[in-house]
Amino acid sequence: MSKDDFNARAYSRLRIPVVNAQMRDVAPGFILFAGDSHIDLYRQPSKLCDRDTINAGVSGANAAVYTAAIKKLKLPSKAAAAVLVIGTNDLLRKATVDSINYERKIETLLDALKVKAEFVFATAIPPVAEEKATDFDVGGIETYSKVIARVCGRLEKCSFHDPYEGLRREGTFGIAKNGVTIDGVHARSYREIYEQLPLCDVIPRTR
Repeated sequence: MSKDDFNARAYSRLRIPVVNAQMRDVAPGFILFAGDSHIDLYRQPSKLCDRDTINAGVSGANAAVYTAAIKKLKLPSKAAAAVLVIGTNDLLRKATVDSINYERKIETLLDALKVKAEFVFATAIPPVAEEKATDFDVGGIETYSKVIARVCGRLEKCSFHDPYEGLRREGTFGIAKNGVTIDGVHARSYREIYEQLPLCDVIPRTR
């Protein structure tokens, strides 16, 4: 296990019990936000599409770490929908880009998430700023996003979206435009990004 995996798993052990405690106050038909720091740092509205929301993001999580985390979530009922953002931490430079192996990991993760939610919105992997390109496999951002799209496309009630399209530098999928991140990795406003997802259009058809 890498140091990054170890730290993410350690944080998950602290984070998931907090999320489970918060679950006690959500009404049936809620929306679940799941994934890595791109979710964990999202200050979601308490009500969306006239439904409760819950944030189960785990900063630092890759696909394998988040699969273990999602299995420990104790939901009071099945979510009407889940939004999944994952992949950034699978592309740290110390990792080897392997689309076949990653496809298996995403299949396992989406299968686990489908147990928790009626409908899943899976997103592309966000871009990173040029100054962070040495920390990540930038080419893998597009490669792994296509893997997520492919796996989601095979599943019933799974929809793939790229709400980060407006952040990407023209002609370079993995590199962000200047000024759109706060630290080279995380977006300045996740609300603006996730508001692009057609949650309110799809959710009424899932319940």
